[in-house]
Amino acid sequence: MTKITFVGCGNMAQAMISGLRASKQKFHIYVIEKNKELKNKIQQELKVEIIDNLDHLQTDIVILSVKPKDIAVACKNLNVDESVVISIAAGIGLDTIKNHLNGHQKLVRVMPNLNAFEGKSINAIYFDALIEPEDRKIIDSIFSSIGHNIVFDDESMIDQSTAVSGSGPAYVFYLMQSFIEAANKIGLPLEESKKLVYETFAGACATAKKNLDDLDMLIENVSSKGGTTEAAIKTFDERNLKEVFNQAVKNAYSRALEINQENKN
Repeated sequence: MTKITFVGCGNMAQAMISGLRASKQKFHIYVIEKNKELKNKIQQELKVEIIDNLDHLQTDIVILSVKPKDIAVACKNLNVDESVVISIAAGIGLDTIKNHLNGHQKLVRVMPNLNAFEGKSINAIYFDALIEPEDRKIIDSIFSSIGHNIVFDDESMIDQSTAVSGSGPAYVFYLMQSFIEAANKIGLPLEESKKLVYETFAGACATAKKNLDDLDMLIENVSSKGGTTEAAIKTFDERNLKEVFNQAVKNAYSRALEINQENKN
């Protein structure tokens, strides 16, 4: 049975533990969590074994699931021995993790997202060269329990993925919120506005998944010359919405790189 230790047990770690509990593969899960209130909550709800450190316990995998600003403290005096260490902290490069773990070599970076709670996360994964094929399979199964995996052979793509899929759910929620407000402002009741917008997003995503190579065609299929959709799309183009989006994603990517620099020491 694979032994996994989560260092920190915030929202993402809790989603992962729930996914692992529901998977067919069996894992023995340990958690190191300093927050007393959170520690009691996860012990009751997730039925995991709470430990103080790894001084007298060797686990196969250690998952650093703390906030980026807490990565140095989380790694301090952490006895990872021969464990594979996985970081899911946004923006934190393997060079920084290696530095905080005194040169530990068996490292992996993963960027999941909030959709893990629904088993719909898309997980960007980068394996350090020293990760054995058998360990790769185990890690793939761990993250498959919360969604789908994409493996990259260039670590920089994890930071790029962070700006797209890591932060992406918030972009979608922001758009949905704006859409709901717009619907409400033209006279639709709030609850009906929410339902119309949610079902529109859900249906559009299902349709787009089958036609990702031709989104322009999908837009054209909805648009009629001189019609309502054309009027809306024209407004988006006039306000240069694509450039706003490009800049937002670029800023998120730049911030991921900054976070790594801020937490190197």
